[in-house]
Amino acid sequence: MPKKFVIIGSGSQFTEFFFQEFFKGDAFRGCTLSLVDRKPDRLEHELALARMLNESVGSEVTIEGGGDREQALEGADFVYCFAAVNSAECWKKEFELANKYDIHPLEAYTAGTAGLGMAIRHVPLMLDLCSDVERICPDAWLIMENNPLAKLTAAVEKHANVKYIAYCNGHELLEMALEQILDLTDRDPALRKADPLEREFLVPAGNVQMTLGGVNHCTWILDLHGTATGEDLYPRLRECVENPALVPEGYQYSVEIFKRFGLFPSPADNHLADYLWCTDRSVCEWMRMEPYPVDNWFGNRDARAWEELRASVVDSESAAQFVSRRRTGWRHLQIARQLLSAKPSCFPALNFPNRGAIENLPPEIIVEVPAVLSAQGVRPVQVGPLPEAIAATCSLHGTITNLVADAAATGCKEKALHALLLDPFVGSMTVAEKLLEDTLDYNSEYETRF
Repeated sequence: MPKKFVIIGSGSQFTEFFFQEFFKGDAFRGCTLSLVDRKPDRLEHELALARMLNESVGSEVTIEGGGDREQALEGADFVYCFAAVNSAECWKKEFELANKYDIHPLEAYTAGTAGLGMAIRHVPLMLDLCSDVERICPDAWLIMENNPLAKLTAAVEKHANVKYIAYCNGHELLEMALEQILDLTDRDPALRKADPLEREFLVPAGNVQMTLGGVNHCTWILDLHGTATGEDLYPRLRECVENPALVPEGYQYSVEIFKRFGLFPSPADNHLADYLWCTDRSVCEWMRMEPYPVDNWFGNRDARAWEELRASVVDSESAAQFVSRRRTGWRHLQIARQLLSAKPSCFPALNFPNRGAIENLPPEIIVEVPAVLSAQGVRPVQVGPLPEAIAATCSLHGTITNLVADAAATGCKEKALHALLLDPFVGSMTVAEKLLEDTLDYNSEYETRF
């Protein structure tokens, strides 16, 4: 029976990747696709692109769109959430607030002081969506791909009652980097110099298999093998990282952490550095790490950007070229495929409450581990323990994540303050109190629980 897919926040760049997979092949032929975007001028171009692709490749999909979320959710089987609250402005503000107190994040999206600000804006949105899903389409799967993902997961787990999956595409970035370090890719060696934005458009060839464990944006390779041979690739990786020419841009810091902690971290330098408080400004200069280029990020899609994208698909030939591309993040539709399959299969990394998946971490924190998916549901894979120092790092961040999630869900200033007091990058009671005051003041213009 054809399924109904709903995208909440369809103005996101992830919708482009979604289209590329949704209109490829026959897996979703005859399904319904409903786009929800609060900006009508942008939605117009999203719908035009979807309809052009649908007609050109013959997918026979029913395409809907509008700003009414409740109407879109009627009859939904899969609800994908790509929504972000005023991302272009707010992301820059998170850097500004942190820098004011001599805190210098590189990603400023999921961890630290920025993670609190992002959660304050996004947790209410997610819980409101969950409330609608519970009421309108209680059997639907909610697939979350927006940040701060672990904090949203913790909030949904505790304060909602929906079937959900929380997915981050970071493991694909790491797979590509590992293929380059290990020289297991046919891609141009010059692409090792690709910047963080360019790397989002590089997709691994599937030549390495790994088992990841940790917390979102701070996971660790527990096992690394060649896909074709089954060879243990960790010894080879330790040799290859000694050659700087093999290390891609954005992974120099990860290599140094690997040398010191014994396991290779994921997903990339800018993400990881916001989680490891052994990073200071001198280390950033040494590793050539700079704050994420927010203004240049391709995710800040306005109506003009969607219009340009729509204009690039004009006939069956350009439509075929569009759907033939594959980019980091394509596996979000693989989740739906696996959930519709009677045969259980493994998915590389999803986010769950721990509950024994990583045996030496607290059961209530959110971890990122492989999972088994099928029509029977989803089951995290038990990956064993983490090394002691890595476990301590993940445990602290997991605790902070739960505090932030609860604070954002309930409007509890005390828990928000506790999260900042525990944050090693803050390191000061007075700074924590001032940061909280500034964060709440800035976010007062948004719909929060405070």
